[in-house]
Amino acid sequence: MTNRIHIGFRHAALGLLLACALVAAIAAPSSALSPLPITCTAAGTVTTVPGTPDAWSVSGQGSCQGDLQGTYFLSFTGAGTSEGLGLCPAPPGDIVVQKLSIGVIGTLTNAATGVTTALAQTWFAPLTVYPVGTPFLIREGGGVVGAGSIFNHIFLNCSGSPVAQFTFGFLT
Repeated sequence: MTNRIHIGFRHAALGLLLACALVAAIAAPSSALSPLPITCTAAGTVTTVPGTPDAWSVSGQGSCQGDLQGTYFLSFTGAGTSEGLGLCPAPPGDIVVQKLSIGVIGTLTNAATGVTTALAQTWFAPLTVYPVGTPFLIREGGGVVGAGSIFNHIFLNCSGSPVAQFTFGFLT
C-alpha cells in the first residue's frame, strides 16, 4: 500500500511541476516569445483592370489571431500593379501573372483591449497565377515576413463578382 502512495505522490508531483512550467511559459512576456505568426482570414473584393501595367485593387475585413494577444479585427485596402492578369480577362492574355506588387494598408484592432496596430505591407509575387488561387509573399519594411493567397473568381468566371477570400499569415 505504501508503494502505491509513493508512486501516486510522484505522479502528482510530476504533474504539478509540468503545470507550473506551462503556466510560466504562458505568462512569459510576449517579447520573450516574439516573433510569433499572426494568421488572418478576410472576405472582400479584388478588382483588376487590364492595362500597361495591369492595375489591382483589394479590400477586405476579417479576423486574425496567433500572437498570444487575443483575436484582432482586421480591415485593409490596397492598390498595385502586375504584368498580365493570368486567365483574366477572357480571352486570356498571359497564362501567368508577373511582377505582382500590391501596397496594402490596414489596421488590426485587439478585440479585448481596443488597441489598434497599423499595417503597412506589400503583397508581391515575381510569378503567380490568377484567378482562383493567387499565392503571394508579404514584405514589411525590408524583409519578407509572411505569405498568403487570394481566392477569387470561382469557376474561372472572370466577368463575375469581384468577391474574394484572403488567407495570409505574417510574423509580428
